[in-house]
Parts: sequence; structure tokens; C-alpha cells
Amino acid sequence: MKFVAVEDVAAPIALVWSHVADLEAFEDRARARIGAIQRRPPGPPAQGTVWFGKADVMGKKRDVTVTAATIETWSRLTAEAATDGMQVNIDVDLAELGPRLTRLTVTTEARARSLAARLMLQSAKLARKTLAKRYKGRISDFAARIEKSAAKG
Repeated sequence: MKFVAVEDVAAPIALVWSHVADLEAFEDRARARIGAIQRRPPGPPAQGTVWFGKADVMGKKRDVTVTAATIETWSRLTAEAATDGMQVNIDVDLAELGPRLTRLTVTTEARARSLAARLMLQSAKLARKTLAKRYKGRISDFAARIEKSAAKG
């Protein structure tokens, strides 16, 4: 199952990148939602950093591993998440449209590697329209927060 959201953000690419690449902020938000998260190696997150934790996925507590797979400054960040037979890839691409306009494209694709995960994804496909709307709303909210910070300063 694949979701794509595209937002044109009224902010310079450097500012948008600073928000996209702020992995510690994403880690803090995840920690607030799911509790304990471990980062390896310790220190500032970079390409190859791996986070381990337990999260509610489709109503069950599951072990989740997230890896910062690719970090190409100013243009691309990819992360790979894995849990109980499911692989999720998140790809964030930035394109400079002008000095104060940046296109943010976020693509998330989930693939099942087991029968249980396949059944889980099949259930999610039944609610695809609702999930896609929620997904686009979250990316839009993220873009709005970036624009608000650009307006401040």
C-alpha cells in the first residue's frame, strides 16, 4: 500500500530541510506517543542510525525498528521501518521551486512479508480513502508548521 502527499511550502529549502532532517524532534514526538525508544549508535542521529521500540500497530504492541537509510542534504531523506513481517519505507524529497518556495513530496509504502502482515494490510486497504485523507492532512499540517516558522523569522 502506497501513499503520496505533495505540498508546496512557502519557505526556503534550507528551512524546510532543517525541519525534515530534525530527527531528534521526530524521536521526541515518537517517545511521547509510545514511551521507551533506544537509539543506536548514541549521539546525534545521522545516516545509518537505528531506533528500537515497541508501538501499537493495528491494536497490538509490536517491536518496531526504524533506520535512517539515506540522508542527502537539502534534497532527500529516507527511512525504513520494520515490524512483525511488515516493511515500511518513507521517502521525503525536496525540490526548490524558487528562493522562498519548496516542494515537499512524502511517499510512504508498506509491504507485507508475512501472511499476518498481509491480512493487516488488507484490512487497511478497506479504509484506504480515509487513511489517505488523514495522511495528506498530517503532511499538510507539517508544511503549515514550517511556513509558520518561516513567517516568524
